[in-house]
Amino acid sequence: MKTEEQHVVWERRQTEIWDRIFQAMSDVVAVAETLDNSVGQKQLQEQLMKSAMCIGVKLVRANASGRAVKFEKYLEEARMKAIETDYWLRLIYVLQQREEVQRDLSSVISQYAAIINMLNKFIKHTQDEPDVIARHARGPKINM
Repeated sequence: MKTEEQHVVWERRQTEIWDRIFQAMSDVVAVAETLDNSVGQKQLQEQLMKSAMCIGVKLVRANASGRAVKFEKYLEEARMKAIETDYWLRLIYVLQQREEVQRDLSSVISQYAAIINMLNKFIKHTQDEPDVIARHARGPKINM
């Protein structure tokens, strides 16, 4: 693939991941609001929200970084937070007994699997293309 074509693909994927992250975060908030106020559920809610919100923060930091090493570091941290979010969602799924909540959780878990997959591709892209920062550090493209 030519360099310009790679750039276009990268831009599309970057837009797609931001769209997915915002949609998934919205869905996480909706799921978190269904949890009751018991001590255990409150703790799950806090951990879920914290890890889910951190994914976007790490991606913003990656885009703001000026060096490839930092870019990769923040991408990896975003991927780890996405995996952590997936863990909390799966734990809540196991603990929830309401079918409608489990149905919603299944959908959100699928969204995070796609986000993790995209982050894995981004990390591979940064490793395969040494000048990725210079070519792609233009910040997130968000469809509104």
